[in-house]
Amino acid sequence: MYQEQRLSKMLELLQDKKQLAAKDMMDYFQVSKDTIRRDFSILSDRRLVRRTHGGIIPLEKSQQIPSFNDRISQLTQEKKAIAAKARDFLKPGQVSFFDVSTVVLHLAQRIELPMTIYSHSLDNAIMLSSQEQVDFHLLGGKFYPKNRFYYALNEAELLEQISFDTAFIGAASIRDGLVSFEDPEDAHLKKLALKHAKTKILLAEQAKQHKDSSYILGTISDFDYWITDQQPSPEVEELLAGQVTIIY
Repeated sequence: MYQEQRLSKMLELLQDKKQLAAKDMMDYFQVSKDTIRRDFSILSDRRLVRRTHGGIIPLEKSQQIPSFNDRISQLTQEKKAIAAKARDFLKPGQVSFFDVSTVVLHLAQRIELPMTIYSHSLDNAIMLSSQEQVDFHLLGGKFYPKNRFYYALNEAELLEQISFDTAFIGAASIRDGLVSFEDPEDAHLKKLALKHAKTKILLAEQAKQHKDSSYILGTISDFDYWITDQQPSPEVEELLAGQVTIIY
């Protein structure tokens, strides 16, 4: 069994048992103690479990990134306000990349102008399918159900051939100024979109500074604009001064 298969099975077992001991996993997978220790370390580094003496337990719910469906059901006034501000960057005839994000989805609901949009989001596709003024392109591939996006390497590489006027990007986490996500495939696709975007816009509320996610896209200062829900701390503003325009 490959390592990723073991990790996936461990998470499945953890859902049922609520705790896993290293010795039990050694017997279950017929591998060494060092192998299980490495597996536990990887799951901990990915913020999927918490290590204990001799085992692992589920990470507290407050520290986990909720699924897309959970997030959309909790669409807050703060997120709606961010989307309303982002609407000012929509221009007729522009070519834009729309990320997989509840805030970006709310922005998609507000489109009234003729424009071209590329996205790997199932929900953006559904939202914009009835908008005749929008020339929408869905990037296909394997479907990732938790966060409801598609990814395939050949589809992602199509982005190398497109010059975007704007790219609207959400975030699972902005802890320590690092913009990160849960899925490496998702992060890779966004990097390609940003590489050829004239204006890069981050949509992320301040609460994302207290979330953890594993796959880094870049830093907040890689963006031209950061649209958020409230004024950042003086330390953050000073750190980003002259690098990114903050709108709140």
